[in-house]
Amino acid sequence: MCNYIYRKYSCQHYYYLVDSWCPKYIETWKKCDPVVVRNQYWRDEICGACRQRQQPSNHPCANMVKRPNAAVSHPYHHRVSA
Repeated sequence: MCNYIYRKYSCQHYYYLVDSWCPKYIETWKKCDPVVVRNQYWRDEICGACRQRQQPSNHPCANMVKRPNAAVSHPYHHRVSA
């Protein structure tokens, strides 16, 4: 059985991280049932995906992407006046 660490963040996301692979997995590369050997609760941190969403992108083309304003309604919802 492979040993895993269960890690939960303050944003409520969680991950299973490999602590150690079992000999069966090393030989066959087939995953067996996970065994959680340790629980970690990171109450003061958010996961990498949430952290990335909070920071502006440094990608060269990021300023070319037009993001909708939160106050603007959905573009496919048009009001038709008679």
